[in-house]
Amino acid sequence: MEIHITHGQGIIKALYDGFASCLIIRRPVAVNWPDSRGSVGEYYAVSELSENDKITLSDDLNRALTDGNEAEILSGIEDFLQLFENGSYQVNLGQILFEHSNFYMSRPLPADEHSDGSKKFSGWFYPFEDFNYLYTLESKSIDPKRVDYYTDLIKKGSRPTPVIFYSLYHQDPMMSSAFVLDGHHKIEAYTRLEMDIPAVFIAKDHNDYNSASEIMHGAHELLHDIEFEHLFQNNDDNLPHINFLKDEVLTNALDKMLKESERIDTSIIEVLIRHHKSGSSDERRWLNKRLEFLRENIHLSFFNFRKGLNVYIPQSVKEYKTNTWFLKTLRNTMELNTWINETVLR
Repeated sequence: MEIHITHGQGIIKALYDGFASCLIIRRPVAVNWPDSRGSVGEYYAVSELSENDKITLSDDLNRALTDGNEAEILSGIEDFLQLFENGSYQVNLGQILFEHSNFYMSRPLPADEHSDGSKKFSGWFYPFEDFNYLYTLESKSIDPKRVDYYTDLIKKGSRPTPVIFYSLYHQDPMMSSAFVLDGHHKIEAYTRLEMDIPAVFIAKDHNDYNSASEIMHGAHELLHDIEFEHLFQNNDDNLPHINFLKDEVLTNALDKMLKESERIDTSIIEVLIRHHKSGSSDERRWLNKRLEFLRENIHLSFFNFRKGLNVYIPQSVKEYKTNTWFLKTLRNTMELNTWINETVLR
């Protein structure tokens, strides 16, 4: 069933820039992005809503999703879609196949595990199954008693129904993300019983990507520093399209990486080079300020006392007739200044 929303409240929407996905429910709730460093794995993080911000389903829709028929469910979902952004949505009842699906929930690390310098992410997975679903609840919010309730209900013949939201991108269908909007405890009960799961699928078609800036702002609000740095430095294709001169939040995030990261990836290097080549005095001033932060990088020293800063240098590969980036470790500020002149300011 296709439903057109023309006066949606825009409370629920999914963003995708060709690299990362971000689910918005009033604010960023979940982010998913690929590893891109020699692995097919993917990372994700969830910051669930407070009780005041959570979406409350109507009593009629709640009842329909627990023991209603198809017509009652679809009628309730049509009203529910008024919370979404404007657009066309496909709504269907279907099955989540137990043997070909995985469900992932974020297990936030204690605060002290993020402050010790360790590089731990909230969640990751290998997308080897046919279907992968991301919970929008954290593991701490799964109530075993509620799971028991639905388990007993299913054993008695009821078929409670969760709600799944897909954001489908025709340019990159393999990167379309599926988020569990409602019914986490129902899914836990079905998986405990090793059963296929009846579900409501809401899919929004997209022909274009969202802006990288919008995604990055959502991710910056949600992710821990090490997670955001990984996303930022690996979003090669989209980072150059961000207008850093007019984006104080992302410029400040970049400054932190320039000062504290042990590796400056090619995506950031390309941004620095672009500002140098622009010819704009404003962009040159912006670049000079960033280079000042880079010279303060904590992994560099004057006498090689620290482990050094990993950067990349372009080198010509004759057999391919092109330049390729090669890793280089800079031990001190003198080596850094040489690298800046030869790579960024060339």
